[in-house]
Amino acid sequence: MTIQYEKIIDISLELDPKNFGMRTPAGFKKDMQFEMEVLKEHDAPGGAGQIVRGVHMRLHAGSHVDAPEHNVRGGTQIHQLPHDLFVGDAIIADLRDKLPSKAITEKDLEQRLDNRIRKGDRLLLRTDHNNAYDGGSEQWMKDSPYLTIGATMWCIEKGVVIVGYDFYHGNDEPNAPRVFHNSRTLSEHGVITMPYLKNLDRIEKGRFTLIGLPLNVIGAEASPVRAVALV
Repeated sequence: MTIQYEKIIDISLELDPKNFGMRTPAGFKKDMQFEMEVLKEHDAPGGAGQIVRGVHMRLHAGSHVDAPEHNVRGGTQIHQLPHDLFVGDAIIADLRDKLPSKAITEKDLEQRLDNRIRKGDRLLLRTDHNNAYDGGSEQWMKDSPYLTIGATMWCIEKGVVIVGYDFYHGNDEPNAPRVFHNSRTLSEHGVITMPYLKNLDRIEKGRFTLIGLPLNVIGAEASPVRAVALV
């Protein structure tokens, strides 16, 4: 496959231990944010002049990919997903008017994409909310928009393979039948989610190539991702 592009745009949220404070929901065995520490300094005795750091984090910190197992017991794990799923045609839906806390409906997606969506596309939902990411505060999560059940089913019916967000994707409409209903529904239908993207405002082309490969972590339900747009 030959990809033609003029520039590469980084659409990943920075992992910064100084700016990561998303709450740990109920049910977690321990609180795990994003922490980085120096394990060996350059001038350590016998250290050969090298510095080594370690990180302590959730697999869902920052921009990441959720495999179906995240929401489906016994579902596909990260290392079992095909590589070509994370490289290919992508399109953006401009939803900047959905801040704060507004619903994204199937009608919104239909109108914004104007029949340009194709089966097998990677769909990125742009609101610019993450361009002002504050580490994941309660207010930031509250102000994030949400997909209606109809919009979620629209993505599935159109054959989208990845849905990426630049906002908190855990909000649901008030009448949703379960917590995280939309994320769980996408996973149940084999659609991969890629939350916490940013800089989607820098993508000016209607269609482009998305590259967002996860780490090859065996037995994991998610992985950090360095997502880029080739435009």
